[in-house]
Order: sequence, then C-alpha cells, then structure tokens
Amino acid sequence: MIASAQAQRFYSVVFDKLPKDMQLYARADDNLADVPISGRIELEGWDHMSVVVLRNNERVGYQRSAINYGGKTTGSFSLTPKIKAEMADYSFEVYACHEADSVQIVRRNEVVAGDFYVISGQSNASATIFGAWSSKYARTIARVPDAEPSILPGDTLWTAAAWSWTYVGAWGLEMQRTILERDSIPTCVINGSLPGAKLSEFLKRNPQDSSSFSLYGGLVKRVRVANPARIRAFIWMHGEQEVFENIGSYAEQYDELYKHWVHDYPEVEQFVVVQSNLIILRNDIQNPVGGSVRDFLRRTRYLYPKTDHFAAIGTPGYDAVHYSRAGFEEFGRRMYRFLAPTVYGSKDTDNVRCPDIKKAFYTNAEKKEITLVFEEGQDLKWPADSTVTGQDGKPLVLSLKNFFFLDGDEKKAPFSAGKAEGNQVTLTLKEPSTATKLSYLPSFYPENLPLIEPFSFNIAVFTGPYLRNKRGLGAFSFDNVGIGVRLANVELSTNRTFNSVIVSWKAVEGAKSYVLEKKTADNASYEPLKTLDANTLLFEDKDVEINAAYTYRIQAVSDVSESPYATARVELTPILGVEQNGQELSWQIYPNPVDDILKVGFKNPESGVIQVFNASGQSKVRSAYRAAKDWEMNISKWPAGTYLLQVEQKNGFKATQKFIKR
Repeated sequence: MIASAQAQRFYSVVFDKLPKDMQLYARADDNLADVPISGRIELEGWDHMSVVVLRNNERVGYQRSAINYGGKTTGSFSLTPKIKAEMADYSFEVYACHEADSVQIVRRNEVVAGDFYVISGQSNASATIFGAWSSKYARTIARVPDAEPSILPGDTLWTAAAWSWTYVGAWGLEMQRTILERDSIPTCVINGSLPGAKLSEFLKRNPQDSSSFSLYGGLVKRVRVANPARIRAFIWMHGEQEVFENIGSYAEQYDELYKHWVHDYPEVEQFVVVQSNLIILRNDIQNPVGGSVRDFLRRTRYLYPKTDHFAAIGTPGYDAVHYSRAGFEEFGRRMYRFLAPTVYGSKDTDNVRCPDIKKAFYTNAEKKEITLVFEEGQDLKWPADSTVTGQDGKPLVLSLKNFFFLDGDEKKAPFSAGKAEGNQVTLTLKEPSTATKLSYLPSFYPENLPLIEPFSFNIAVFTGPYLRNKRGLGAFSFDNVGIGVRLANVELSTNRTFNSVIVSWKAVEGAKSYVLEKKTADNASYEPLKTLDANTLLFEDKDVEINAAYTYRIQAVSDVSESPYATARVELTPILGVEQNGQELSWQIYPNPVDDILKVGFKNPESGVIQVFNASGQSKVRSAYRAAKDWEMNISKWPAGTYLLQVEQKNGFKATQKFIKR
C-alpha cells in the first residue's frame, strides 16, 4: 500500500522508489546513505536504466541497471547510488537507455544525507516561537504551507524546517543549527506535538492503520512519507497538562503509548523522555500528581528498553509554564550536547547529562544527616539563597534546603543545611527523623511565592534555586525515593606474595557489591581497580612494582546505601627467602601443585583461620584451626587452576600464598 501510494509516473516509467527534491536520506555509520531508485518501464526495447549523480552540479557518480523484462513487455530495474552526509547538494538524473541512445526521464535536486529526529508532546515540545535563522540543510516533512494552524489531513512535502508548518519548534531548530555548526551533518526533524494535548489524546490510534488521521496518526504518516532507515532519537516532552488538571494514571497510559511507538517506529534508536519542568499550583488539591508525574518521567530510563532521559528543570527563560525563545534555544543546545557523544562521537562528555539520584541514606546512627548519591562523574553545585518579591510585595528568601521534603510533607522544612561535593549531597536535619521517603522540588507553592498573571490561575513562579551540575544542568526532580541506612565499615587488609598484592576483606551485611580502588604514593587520586560481587572477598593485584607503595580503598555498596571508605596501605620492599610483610612465614603449603589432599604445615602449634579463594576472588573455604600443627582438606573434585590460600593468625597477621590444583 505504501509503495503504490508513493509511486510516480514519468512517461512510460513508473517509479516505486525515487528521491524527491530536498529529500534527506538517513546516513549509515560510514557516513554514507543509500538512495534507492527502482521501478518498471512499460515499453519494450530498452537495454538499461542509468543514473548520473551530481554534487553541487558536478558529476561525481554513475550507475546502471539492466532492465529485466522476463519475457514480458514491462521490465523492472533497481539502482542504489550512495551519497555522503555533508553540507552539499546532490542531484540525480535518471535515464532510459538503448545502445548509444538515452532519454532523461527525471531529475531530482538538493538531495542530502544526514540524521532524523522526531519530537512529540505538548506546548514546550511544539515551542512555536519563531526566530530568524534558516538553512536548507535543516529540513522537515511538513504539510503544504497554507497558513492553517489546525491539525488536518493533508499532503506532505520536504521543506526548510524554519519555514514549515507544522514547525519543528524553536529548540528543535536550534538543535539542528548546532549539529550543522559542530558536525556539518544535515538533519530532518519531524515534530508531531500539540499544545495542551493530554496523554490520552495520543492514544487515539487506529490499530488497522496507525497512519490514519489523528494526532498520533498524523505523525506516523509524516514519518512514513520521510521513510527514514534510522531515527537517531524520538524525543518525548510532555506532562504539564496532566498536572494542571490533576489527572492520574500517567504511568499506565504512557506504557500503552510506548508499546505503540515500538510497533510503529522500529527505526528509532533511542527514546529520550524529557522530565517536565515545575508546574506549581495552590495547595487545595487532594493528592496532587505533579511530583509523581515528574518522577515517572525520570524513571522511564530504568523501566523501558532503548530509553534515556533528560530534564528541563533549570533551563533559563522559564515563566512557570513555557520558555522564552532564548530559553528554548538553550534547551536545544543542551539536547545537542546530550546526544552528541553517542550520535556524533563528541569527546565532550563531562556533565552533559542531567544529575539523577541513585540512592539516599542516613549517614549516622542519630539519623540527623542524609546523603544523596548521584551518578559517578557528576560535579554538583549547591546554590546560594535567592531573593524574590513575594505576593505581599516584600522580599522573600528562597533556600534550596527547604525544597527537600520527607515522607511527602511539603508543609515542613526539616533541613537546617545542605551542601554538595562531587556527586554527593549532604542534608542536615534539624532533629532526628524516622522518615523513609525523600522528595525534591514541590508540587504546590509555599506561602507568599509569587504568582503569574492573571493571579486567578494560581500558578506560582519558581525559577530556582536548583541543584545543578557544573555545566548548569538542573538535577532531576524526584518523588518519594526510599531512604536507606548506611552500611557497616569494611574490614580491609593487604598482604603480598612475591610479585602481587592480595587485598581481602570481610563480608558486610546488606552489600550487593564492593568497589575497589587504589593509588600510588605519588598519585593523589584513586583509580578504579574493580567492582566485585557480594560473594567475592579477595582480589589479587598483579599490576605492582617492587619498591613501590600502594594505598587501597574499598566501599561496600547496595541499591539503597553504601559504606564509608576503608583504606589499607602496603609497601613492596624486596622479599628475601620466605620473608613476607617483614615477617618470616611460620607455615607452608604442600604438596604444590596438589592433586587431591591440600595440606598446610605449621612450625609450631597455633590458632587462626584459613581461607581459600579461587582466581576470581570468591571464597571456596573458610576454616578455623586451633592449636594445630597440620591442616588438610580434600580438594580432588575442585576445578583445576590457580588458588590463593590465606592464613590469618590469632595475632591478626595475614599472609597469602598461591597453589595450583592439577
């Protein structure tokens, strides 16, 4: 159906695939795009079809296809020239040929290769504030421009994104401009947003033909006309209307919508869900959904395949509902920096993502302090208090610490102070707490916060202070995140063999993994060594040098908490004989290699603990011995390989030796 609907006839040649003027084809990873040209010729006697490829009106390519009549009067042909993704205009001249004669059938101009993006959502996705910039390399598929703003069934055509209807939006256009300026890649953005549209309106989809006319189907139709081989990102920017009307069940409706997307847009490489900015209303609504909607949008990254997320919070130019043109354009540049490492190979990856909370936990037994942990690498900034003019006309001081809430209670300000360092935030409580949930940023406005005009709308203006990273990106708002309890300290120790360091520790209750790092004496910063699972309690570091000193640190980690760092230092002075860690070993392993019975012999009877680890650091045996001169174990059924045997004597001295199981 689609092919026949797009078929084009020129004389006796009918094309089922043929570029249109200004068409953009999706580039592959090699930065080239296929431009398929195929169809049938309804006259006998022609030998082949050919295509001449021109770049900026200079011939750069030629391709021919024999016409396959198959004993009939109508023959078929297929050509697939390639073009490079660049700021250059390609033209295609298609000829029907017979011996030395040829007839030009059609010419198509200003064809390019590049990337596709799709935008959907509400008014901030539409972003219909027009600027002055335009480029023929920033394109869209739009309705025929007819100055008719309503959404109607209509034809589509390729056109410049800045002068189209439906408009790609101010931030979509700025994203296109930034891509051109930084990477010289043409783009097509297709925007299917509608201001004020609730999520339920996007669910009106004809299951027999999802491109049939509706808000949802109109976008599907435009994408199918564009026919991209790949869509770099489908960006969803939505949620405000549900907050205005306090509509529940956002998560359930989104789940249904996502399933439709997966079916109708198989070309999409990633869905990017934008967490909406704050819509802060008067506190006369039971169970306001603002915080829960924002939190669901934040969590889509962890709930759905091929999904990432970004936050609008902290974007400048916000008026409590929409953005200024400068604000929209800044959002477009932020979105570019977010996408560029994946799509354009950008090396600028430092704090280009919005900070997202990973866990929160009480850090002391008194429960007067809570630590918030964000992604590794985030460099968070705690803002100074800001002053605005309140509803009563007097100065109103706003402090970030007052926009963190416990157990969903926005009427109380439980924190006396807050600070940020690296990827962590520390909140100090005014008094001990037994709260189990933490939220960030309000759903309703506190007393005296200024309102937008007309005041009867009861929408408050809140433009910060926000928790941001060093690039100015606002952290995601979150709602009722669980508060855990700090894990116990890790007992860490180090000892050495002749050419390695054995780092070992005791299990910590509740730990899901252990993060091990090390640094040398002349290096002030720790480097990651390995993340180990909860069953692994030993690590052999072979990347060491004699006469060097190393400091190791380890942290126990769970989904909701973590421990303080524990550190241990070791100096690798030369070993003489059997001396280890400055002490002579009072025991030995025999035989080594061993086939069945592993034995440890002691010079004198003593007590302690023997532990055996496999090459992955997982404990195989932990056995106490008392006043023993000999210890043995049958290991005949163990897999062959290298193992580590550690003896911890009663005085606390630990030593480790390798043995081989044959």
